[in-house]
Amino acid sequence: MVKVPGAGGPDSGGGRLKSGQLGTWDLTVSTVANIGPGIDFYFAFGVIVVTAGVAAPLTIVAAGIAVVFLATTVAEFTRAEPSAGSFITYVETGLGPRAGVVTALLVTVGYTVAMTGVFTMSGGLLAMTLAHYTSLNVPWGPLSLVLTIAAIWVTAKGVKLSTSVIGVALVAQVAVMLTVCVAALVAQRRHLSAAPFSWAHLTGGLTGLSTGFPLALYMFIGWENGPALAEECRDPERTVPRALYISIAIAAVLFVLFAYATVTGFGDNVSSIGRSSVPFLAVADHDLGGAAVLAWVAGILSVLAALVAGSSSQARMLYDGGRSGLLPARLGRLRQPSETPVSALIVMAVAGLGLIGAWWIIHLVTGHTGAMNPVGLYAESSTMGTIVILVVYLLTNLSLPVFMWRRHRSMFSPIRHVAVPVLGSAVLVVPFIELCEPGQPSPYSAFPFIALGLVAVAAAIAWLTVHRHPATGSSEATTKLGT
Repeated sequence: MVKVPGAGGPDSGGGRLKSGQLGTWDLTVSTVANIGPGIDFYFAFGVIVVTAGVAAPLTIVAAGIAVVFLATTVAEFTRAEPSAGSFITYVETGLGPRAGVVTALLVTVGYTVAMTGVFTMSGGLLAMTLAHYTSLNVPWGPLSLVLTIAAIWVTAKGVKLSTSVIGVALVAQVAVMLTVCVAALVAQRRHLSAAPFSWAHLTGGLTGLSTGFPLALYMFIGWENGPALAEECRDPERTVPRALYISIAIAAVLFVLFAYATVTGFGDNVSSIGRSSVPFLAVADHDLGGAAVLAWVAGILSVLAALVAGSSSQARMLYDGGRSGLLPARLGRLRQPSETPVSALIVMAVAGLGLIGAWWIIHLVTGHTGAMNPVGLYAESSTMGTIVILVVYLLTNLSLPVFMWRRHRSMFSPIRHVAVPVLGSAVLVVPFIELCEPGQPSPYSAFPFIALGLVAVAAAIAWLTVHRHPATGSSEATTKLGT
């Protein structure tokens, strides 16, 4: 079953994505690329080690388990009614059109802000690589603009082509990163130990685990890529859940291996890891010599693959919101003959690049030009986007029991449809507390208030939208793929 548009809202764009283009492998590749085993690990793991200590890999294990709970909720939705709208459709059909509009707006803002970090590092990491190996000091802003436009162009050509490109980039980056791991472990073969997996080596015990948990959870964001591509899959009721679990398993194994190799490569020296801007690349430089340039290139490939995969899935969620009337109708239009939601792609790209431009101008006006480091913007946008996305996860967990009871009562299971989403909601408490903890440096201290304001504004817009157009979202019909 799949949600397809009928009349949508009063200004619905309508349209259908082309079904049957993707299989389990395609979806898995796209999802792992969206998770970003290179970019997320490169720039997040050093901070996790500082907070959690030598046993930082345990935070990744904990985050992986938490993501499985969240993925199980989404998988249950997908088995019942696959939809390109993903979270938007599921919350709307479970909790009503007002909740659907709120979710659509939060998805738009949260994922666009999070993708801004990827846009930033597409040029940022390339500029860092050029500076590391040459005397060139190229501004990262223009590079980000060019690479983002190129990635959006590839995405607009169609999901089959973009998935093929992603697959090549993913295989190349993982191969290089695994080579670095092998080199590090061989170099330290006489000092290998189980310390990185020992609770005794976790700084502060549970406190250290919970402090590093939000960043570890962020490393997995992108796992929800598959449901947004459901309408273009073969047998989505089976393909999407299967790809969800396979992707999370692959990402978890890779992250844990990369973490172990990095900690081991530094000789379990937490202080040294904390002083390194990108610990994994420091290990590569130490153990691969001149060939370490491949690890830098792998990082760039990871950023570009995540950019294409993330843009593709985000655009489809916005597209479905547009065609159902939950978002502006222009987003619900497809470009022929590729049948790609180009309008949604352009809106997302322009908004993300606009945020980069605004950040740049603010720094110029305030005179803080020394802080115009792409890693800084990446960290800020990732954190802000994550807070908003966590609210979307929570709404999705709350909607599953209602959705299944109302629409698929014969399939209702107290374990799968009540207990699992309750556990999924519970695991979100830790990152919410850590990300919203008072006393954080600026601008992070303002992020929880910004997120709260966004939720309030979204709720007001939702009330007004449904009040003016009571049929918003309600005219979507349920039918089988291909009918």
